[in-house]
Amino acid sequence: MTRTFLRTLAALALIGAPVSGIAQPAASSGPMVIVEPPRPPEPPLPPGARRPKPDNFRPRARQLLYVTVPGSIEQPGWHNGTGIIVLDVARNWAFVKRIPTWDYAGSMSPEQVSGVAASPVTNMIYLAARGRIGAFDMATDKMVWSSRLDGECCERPQVTPDGRFIIVGSDLLDYWYKLDAKTGKLLAKIMAPQSRNAHNLNLSADGKLAFMSPNGKVLSIADIDSAKTINTIAFPDNVRVFVLNKDSSRIYANNNNFMGYMVADVATGKIIQTVEVTSVDWRSRWNAEVSRKTPHNCPSHGVAITPDGKEIWVDDGLFNKIHIFSNTDNPKEIDTIDSVAGRGPFWLTFGLDEKYAYASSGDIIDIKTHKIVGTMKDEFGRPIYSEKLLDIQFDNGHAQRVSNQFANQFGDYLTAEQRGVGPHVTPLPGSAPRIATGTGPDPNAGLAPDEE
Repeated sequence: MTRTFLRTLAALALIGAPVSGIAQPAASSGPMVIVEPPRPPEPPLPPGARRPKPDNFRPRARQLLYVTVPGSIEQPGWHNGTGIIVLDVARNWAFVKRIPTWDYAGSMSPEQVSGVAASPVTNMIYLAARGRIGAFDMATDKMVWSSRLDGECCERPQVTPDGRFIIVGSDLLDYWYKLDAKTGKLLAKIMAPQSRNAHNLNLSADGKLAFMSPNGKVLSIADIDSAKTINTIAFPDNVRVFVLNKDSSRIYANNNNFMGYMVADVATGKIIQTVEVTSVDWRSRWNAEVSRKTPHNCPSHGVAITPDGKEIWVDDGLFNKIHIFSNTDNPKEIDTIDSVAGRGPFWLTFGLDEKYAYASSGDIIDIKTHKIVGTMKDEFGRPIYSEKLLDIQFDNGHAQRVSNQFANQFGDYLTAEQRGVGPHVTPLPGSAPRIATGTGPDPNAGLAPDEE
């Protein structure tokens, strides 16, 4: 760079003129020097105010898998311990931490976690156990409230999209509870006299209807606002896991003593499809093993609809497989996934962004390729066995998106809104505190910062 050019730059800098537009002569040798234009001065602060420090050392956005344990009756209560195991989806599901929930004596078997839900509106995650339900602040990982309700709770909770209400089942009785999601206060009981043995629960994408499934033959549908049962649908045998299509107009359900799924039309209450797995001789094995312990006491305990609605996935608890069908008027089995975890699968949860499926066996599956790409593991490297988990995206410690514990076609709240079947959801504003727990007395408490 020539001396004349440098003198010109210096002169312009003295008079405050911009220099970014000056063409630089080609240099005969040496590196090119890029001169940045001067930055505009920052506006003055009000009296007494301090300019905020940059926060460039904390990652704002994270995508985490919250896996609750003990998460199945098909494993001993202490198999993976208790609490919520947090895995980092972006880092190959690396272990992050274990969040403590309820503290059980070492001499006692802990209560099984019977369901999990979370809300971006309250920034809380809700765990139901057979004995209680609790809410945990995801900004601090601390319990906000815990309740035994009337002493007869709890099964599979769900939270409405607006974050106002929790619907959760009684423990195998004939009613579901409606709670205030922020405080846990009981608001109403939804009676379902034809649906004794309350078990599974799903909400419509708009949060207006509760689909209440017993371990029985009659599924009840309730209006959440009035807390009243408004319809019932009868199945040939006990209803097990079920999911909803995009607009919640169809129910895809497993039934006892059957490997496959049945489809019910919500408007008519009629069964319109019965799809059986025929690629394996499940009936011979089922008839031979029915007198012995079979996981969940049914051949299929797990069903899912892919986000594009083109495929139905069905768990096979007898041969440790997942059977994949085309979701058409004449469904055909188009693929099979063999579980590598060695036990299960008995539940399927789809993560966010239509990428991964999580099986209760611990298998992590690429939804598009049907390939197993990983295994969920705890801090000791043991495969995690759980039927109750959520995929959650965070920004500064506040949840922005939350998957559903059931693999419904409408997905999370944001996806449901984009597909025109769910309301707009506004996550809790603000950010989490820098540190969630105290570190002991501060010997410099009250020390004011120096004036700038």
